[in-house]
Amino acid sequence: MKKTMAWIMAAAMCLTATACGSTASSTASTAGSTAASTVESSSVEGAFNLGLICPLSGSSAVSGQIMQNATKMAVDEINAAGGINGTIPINLVAVDDEGVPATSVTAMQKLVEQDKVNAVIGAQASSCTLANMEITKAAKIPQITPASSNVAVTQSGNDYIYQLTATDELHMRNVMGYMVDENNAKTFAILYESSDFGTGGFKIASTVCDDFGLEMVDSEVYNSGDTDFSVPLGKIKQANPDFVIFWGYHTEVAMICRQMQQYGIDLPCIGQGYNSPELTNLGGDAVNGVMISTAFDAANPDEKVQEFDKKYNELYGGGYDQNAPQSYDAVYIIKDAVERCIADGKDYTDGETLNSYIGNTQWQGATGLTTFDENGRMDKDLLVIAIENGEHVIVKNYN
Repeated sequence: MKKTMAWIMAAAMCLTATACGSTASSTASTAGSTAASTVESSSVEGAFNLGLICPLSGSSAVSGQIMQNATKMAVDEINAAGGINGTIPINLVAVDDEGVPATSVTAMQKLVEQDKVNAVIGAQASSCTLANMEITKAAKIPQITPASSNVAVTQSGNDYIYQLTATDELHMRNVMGYMVDENNAKTFAILYESSDFGTGGFKIASTVCDDFGLEMVDSEVYNSGDTDFSVPLGKIKQANPDFVIFWGYHTEVAMICRQMQQYGIDLPCIGQGYNSPELTNLGGDAVNGVMISTAFDAANPDEKVQEFDKKYNELYGGGYDQNAPQSYDAVYIIKDAVERCIADGKDYTDGETLNSYIGNTQWQGATGLTTFDENGRMDKDLLVIAIENGEHVIVKNYN
């Protein structure tokens, strides 16, 4: 029996990173760290099989690797203490969806049909979560996305999906409220990516701006992978808004800031989606002054925030975004739900039962107190941070 349990624990602590059937590279790295070696695995008998779906290759690989790092950190902590409820090891099975919706569907099918996971964390991109969450719904497997913020994720009537990240509407209201209250803004322009995430942000901006007495004087869209933003920036400069909203990811936002600097466009910039350590690496001094709406930042002196920050940096030696603590908390939320199932004499391996316990979560973690509304959406106060000399500074604290 001891040999069997030792084998289960060893297998559970191996991190699987497969890309729709092929093993992800064990040399993938982020923030100056190298990912742990990975092996191909599937479900482990006697363990809680936890799926992770995120981009470990492609343009969003940095964000995906950060999610993987933080998820593994939580899993390793729990397994080192004996597992869930002190006896059930977690077997983490990670798949690479490349940040592509079609690939994400295939990857999720692998987790559900081959790896027989009990729960899933992910995806990162809203378009991927919107595409893959129907698979977990059909299989009655709870899924927590720590990163996908499109409001459509939890407006679909899917009882098995949870958003452990502030929705785009909460972020947009935070952005607009801050700029009106602190900068007396009257007009704005929005520059957004042509993805579900970006277009969702544009639609929300169009809808809620009247609530703040704001006028949208220009809206411009770009595609992921674009490198020349001279045309949309020229139009924004001509419109001369009081501020610009960015709704996209760090790679393009960094280039946009560099080109704004090049063309002499000096406007306050604020938004969501690009809170990544790579923003300052790619943007240099051009991103100084750029503001970001976020639910978490290491600049917050809160004890749990600082504890997470210390652990993450000791293990991985570099920066991360808010998806890291949200991924970390997602693991502990699932652990807590399983332990409450067991305490009540319920079968946590039944997806419908486990899902009901996740829905009643009250977990105090690195990102604060997490509860979910009837749609599976978390509701938390948000920060606004500004980049000053490459460092994050909180300019609006929690309400």
